[in-house]
Amino acid sequence: MPKTPAPAATESSRSPGRPRGRDSDCRQRLLDAALQAFATGGYDATSLRKVAAGAACDVSMVAHYFGSKLELWQAIVDTVAARIEADREPLAARLYAPGIDIDQRLRAGVEHLFDQIAAHQQFARLILRELTQESARAQYVEDRLLKPSLALYAPLWSEAMQAGALGPIDPVIAHMAMTGSIALLISSLATVSRLGNTDYDLPRLRDAFCQCVLRQVGAG
Repeated sequence: MPKTPAPAATESSRSPGRPRGRDSDCRQRLLDAALQAFATGGYDATSLRKVAAGAACDVSMVAHYFGSKLELWQAIVDTVAARIEADREPLAARLYAPGIDIDQRLRAGVEHLFDQIAAHQQFARLILRELTQESARAQYVEDRLLKPSLALYAPLWSEAMQAGALGPIDPVIAHMAMTGSIALLISSLATVSRLGNTDYDLPRLRDAFCQCVLRQVGAG
């Protein structure tokens, strides 16, 4: 006797947590919504239901794609870290190109650092929140982002110090001071414009930052 074919799967027969075809971009929407929520409200105050609502996805999709709230948070960090890592080799070639004046390479490094943070403004706010407290998440940021960034830039800062283009300070302090200042300036761009009675956009702010920081640090 021939076997009866199994009934075709229907929408109602899908197992819980299985992504629907029309929600194929749900994972990215969850990442975007989580970044917004973590950056504005902080990790502890952000619920998975809030993230799911912001992404217009069922909350079960968080477990399906990421597993847990912490793993969702880590996925955000990993996504940005991967983008930065993809740019690392060509950037290193530019920053340490032989025959190029250190002043030019130094400015190129500061400009790229500014542009990198400007391209991830919400993420910069998230990182600033995490680094104000000792936690496993802060350590994760340190390992995935800060250490690789410092390894790339510290030799440039040291070379600039030896050439007199930067004052003789700890390269770690120089790097953290620049990244922190850039993140704060970009996050408060509207306030900076009002206080300075100047309509700053990001390129203009970048130029002003480079002129100020390179002169001030070099003056030490």
